[in-house]
Formats: sequence, C-alpha cells, structure tokens
Amino acid sequence: MKKVLFSLLIGSSCFAQTFDTVPLLQNGDNSKRVIIAILGDGFTAAQQTAFTTSAQNTVNYLFTKSPYTEYKNYFNAYAVKVISTESGVKHPGTATDVVEPVIPVSNPNNYLGSTFDIGVHRCLYSNTSNTVGQVLAANVPDYDITYVLGNSTEYGGCGGTYAFASLNASANEIVVHELGHSFGKLADEYWFAGSLESPNKTQNSNPATVKWKNWVGLNGVGVYPHAESPTWFRPHQSCEMRYLNQQFCSVCKEAIIERIHSLVSPVDSYTPANNTTVDATSSVTFTANEILPIPNTLVNKWTLNGTDLGSAGSSVTISPGQLNGGNNTLTLSVVDDNPLLKVDNHSTLHVTNVTWTLSKATLGTSEVKAEERRFSIYPNPTDGEFFIKVKQGFSKDIRVEVYDTSGKLIPSRFEQNDSGIKVDIKNYPAGTYLLNVKENKTLILSQKVIKE
Repeated sequence: MKKVLFSLLIGSSCFAQTFDTVPLLQNGDNSKRVIIAILGDGFTAAQQTAFTTSAQNTVNYLFTKSPYTEYKNYFNAYAVKVISTESGVKHPGTATDVVEPVIPVSNPNNYLGSTFDIGVHRCLYSNTSNTVGQVLAANVPDYDITYVLGNSTEYGGCGGTYAFASLNASANEIVVHELGHSFGKLADEYWFAGSLESPNKTQNSNPATVKWKNWVGLNGVGVYPHAESPTWFRPHQSCEMRYLNQQFCSVCKEAIIERIHSLVSPVDSYTPANNTTVDATSSVTFTANEILPIPNTLVNKWTLNGTDLGSAGSSVTISPGQLNGGNNTLTLSVVDDNPLLKVDNHSTLHVTNVTWTLSKATLGTSEVKAEERRFSIYPNPTDGEFFIKVKQGFSKDIRVEVYDTSGKLIPSRFEQNDSGIKVDIKNYPAGTYLLNVKENKTLILSQKVIKE
C-alpha cells in the first residue's frame, strides 16, 4: 500500500543503491495491497539465486499461517537482491548469555551490517538499521512489512523496527514470529520484555474486563501470568508468540487482522467511476470489485437515499423509477464479519463506503459523482464515549444521530475537531444503538455501536 516515507529516509535515499527487485506474490496494484519487502544480507552477487529461493520459501510459508492464509489476497511481496561484498553474517563473539565463541568469530563485509550477539548470541539484527531504511526507500518505497534474511545457517533472528532471521532450518518460523512483533505489534510470550501494554500483554488479570475478555474460555484463551513478572499477563499457553511451530492464538490473530484492515481497503475498484456519464433514462448497474478474504467474510449493504435496498452482492442495478428528482445518493457499505474478530473485543470497527451521487434527468445524460471513504469507529463497544475518524476529514456541516433499537432518536452530544468526531452517550443504558452521520445533509455513515 502506498505510504508516506519518513523525511529522513527521503533525504538519504538518493545515496542508497538500487538493486534488482523480484516479485514473489502479486495480487493487485501496490496502492491497494499490503506490501512485503524481503531483503538479503551477506549474499554476494553469485548467491542471489539462493537468496531469492529462500525469500520465496518464507513468503510461501507465511501464508500457511492463519490469519495470513485468510487474507493472502490483500498482499504483494518482493525480494530485493541486496549484493554484499562478502558472504555471511557478522559474529563478534560478544554475547553475554553464552561462553563465547559459540561459533567462530567473523566480520564479513555485508551490506546491511547484520550481526549476531546483539546482547544475546541468537539475536541477529543490525546496528546500522538506517541502511535498511535507505535500501527500502530506494527500492520498495511503498513497503508496509519488511524483513531481512541473513546468510547464515546459525539459529537466530530478532524483531524491532525491522525483522531479521537467519537461514537456519527454523527460518520460516522465525520470520512468522518476528513479524508478529514488527507487523502485528505483538509482545513475546515466552519471556517478559518491557513494560508497555500490547494486544497480547496486559497488567489486568480480571477475565471480565481484560482486553481479550470476549475470547476468554474459547480456543484455549485465558489470563496467564508471565513467569518472570507475574503481575503481567498473556492470553495463551502455546501461541506462536511463545513457541515456534504453533499457530497464533485468537487474540494475536485478531491483532494482525486489525493491522491489515488499518492499511488496506476491501474495495479494489468500482464502476461507474467518478465523473462518468451515464444514460439518465435507463437502468444503471453499480459494481464494486472487492478484495475477498478466504473464505469471503465481507458483508455488503446497499442503500439508496438512506433506504436499505436489501442487496448483499457486489453490484446493484438502479432504475430511473427508483430515483427522486434532483440528486440521489447510492452507498455501498462494506465491513468484514470474520469470526476471527469479536465485535465486543475488537476495539475498532473499520467501514469502507463507496458513494455515488446521481442526478435524475428527464432526458439525455447524467454525470455520476463517485467517492470511496474509509471510517474507523472506536472503541466499539464503548463505555459511553466513542470516536469517528475518516482519512479525508469531515466538512463543517456534520450531524450525528443515535437511535435505540425501537428506532427512537436519542439525544447525544458530539464534538468535532480536526482529528474527527467524539460522541457521548454516557447517560444511556447498555445496549445496541444505530449511529447515523450526515454530512451536508447527506447520510455518509450508518453503523451499529454497542454501549457496555
């Protein structure tokens, strides 16, 4: 997916070398996909075929792991053939957890500076990670995920700003685990590291209020103390973030899906496109080409002028008789109803709307105005306050309406600022409410919100 590079990398990328880039997985345009970039380090020019094969193997393996399996269509992947002068990964013999040297001390001239012994022997990383950023900026500037494969069969890897892994027999599993850190923002569960909360680490031990409360009792999810720091808790006993050759637990799967949703729209394209001219006296078919999870868990809702058309397909046909005089608004709303997500645990609801504005004319042609907008509603459920954000921003003419299950409009307070809209329903009982947002008197968002 297209991303904005840090100005530091833009400024320095002109000094980085451009290398051959090989597509490993292609599912669509980069601007509509999560982009994986795999870099090699310690591979000479003569060893690039071996690197590309290793990179392809890691990508293939990644998509055998849920939830990457279900969302494979959302990804593209590329291998960057970084050429090192000398073969191998550095080993200074300075690890503090073993009696060195465990393997011979070496200092090959590799391009990205990958080295073992970053504190502990098996931690493979680079002390010159800026070089990694420069190579990415020069070769795959729209990357979202990256990892570096170091040319060594010694067991090792580490996560951080970037993920690193060796070519050990466990390399595929190491990549999966380390991407749990760098992409999923997940914490280790086999030991306690750091004092920051994460999707799979918390100091709350109450099963009724823990952040993964809706998973407790399902699929082995519970509230388990870290042995080294028993005031901190993790959700599972055998998750991929604790042991290799496992699967991600339900809590960690949900966190990874949240990252995917935050980066990619499920709508790949739509027709008619913006500024398309159509016959105003004939029926017009509106279609969205969607990026489907495997199996498909997208839920579509079509509305015309705020009225549900009862269609759940990827297209709908509108006849002239269905249109009012003047402007009409047709909206497709898409959400992901994957059972890997729990609505009252998954804190952010991602909604993608495609809106067409069509003017009814007695004769001749009419111009269609089309727009895609992506909304985030969080936290959902809420204890009384929730926020609505949209990447494109809201106009000043905004109206927020909240209805109870009987269809009664309830008084609610909202505040609008540059970052979005804050809605307050603290004074109302727990239950499900319908949120409608109108912009310039046009309905742009209609979704359920749960009040705890």
